[in-house]
Amino acid sequence: MSFKSISCQDRVIKLFQNALINDRLAHAYIFAGQEGVGKTLFSKELAKVIFCQHPAGVDACDACNHCQRIASDNFSDLFLILPEKNSRVIKIEQLKYLQDILNVKPLESKHKVVIIQSADKMNEEASNCLLKTLEEPPSYAIMILIVTSLESVKETVRSRCQIIRFSPLSMTTVRDILVSRFQLDRKQAERLAYISNGSIERALLLSGTQAIEKKNWLVDRILKLELDNNLSFSKELFNEWHLQDLEILEEKRTYVRELILSFLLYYRDLLVCKMQGEFSMYHTDWRDALISKSESLSEDVLFSIINVIKRSLIYLDYNANIALLLENMITQILRLQFGKRVPQSIF
Repeated sequence: MSFKSISCQDRVIKLFQNALINDRLAHAYIFAGQEGVGKTLFSKELAKVIFCQHPAGVDACDACNHCQRIASDNFSDLFLILPEKNSRVIKIEQLKYLQDILNVKPLESKHKVVIIQSADKMNEEASNCLLKTLEEPPSYAIMILIVTSLESVKETVRSRCQIIRFSPLSMTTVRDILVSRFQLDRKQAERLAYISNGSIERALLLSGTQAIEKKNWLVDRILKLELDNNLSFSKELFNEWHLQDLEILEEKRTYVRELILSFLLYYRDLLVCKMQGEFSMYHTDWRDALISKSESLSEDVLFSIINVIKRSLIYLDYNANIALLLENMITQILRLQFGKRVPQSIF
């Protein structure tokens, strides 16, 4: 693998190739973009170029001892920090370990590269500890913070880093990678590429959870819902998505996020039908039923429902009770759908 293996990030590649040519690498970067678009992969490929023993211009040779060891996460001057298992945050102990790492000079090169994955999930103590390191970094240090949300990174941390934004992958790229690298059926790959929002990671997660079948089940059920089905339907969702079987909270959040996004996809399709726009639908097999359903709902109601779903995604990241979150979301959706007033305090 090398820079040639990075898809849809030509702007980022060119930026770093120019920095390498001119020997103008910064001490700290924030790589920002949604999950599954290649931020971590690019970080490791960049480390290869920095440490490569026989660089091919501004790319790694991929064959030397250093490149091979970086590929297997076994190089003495490259460090990866990520949240510990079953933890949502990077803790201060991990940042103190980072300080200890950087206090020791490089062993095999003139640089030390540290990649901090999920750097937007640091607690307050860890952020303050990182800030001290960023304020006075060793001359040989290169730190890369990988985040999905810039807003979750303290301004004082952001101001001391160069921010590099990564783009979502194109649907064609996601489809082709799923077919060529993961041997998925082309039709399934196309459906997954559509709902993955440009993320290989999300597409692969969905491929292993019968996501397409579950989304079709969800459409069938939502079309038949009545106003008083809110509580029974939330329990039904838990059973259908096997949420009660997931013991790790973060894993459960991941599946619930996909479930909520499935609601978003359904009501987005209703809005497309209502507005008769040029946007394509995802649930094409349900076109007639969705067109019929959209006729009974106004654009304002559909926009309000979509806002309820988006708020639910935000609350999911705020450690909300998952069962209560789904019950409240479904209750609000059904009340809006059936023309009932939604209490402001329901969330």
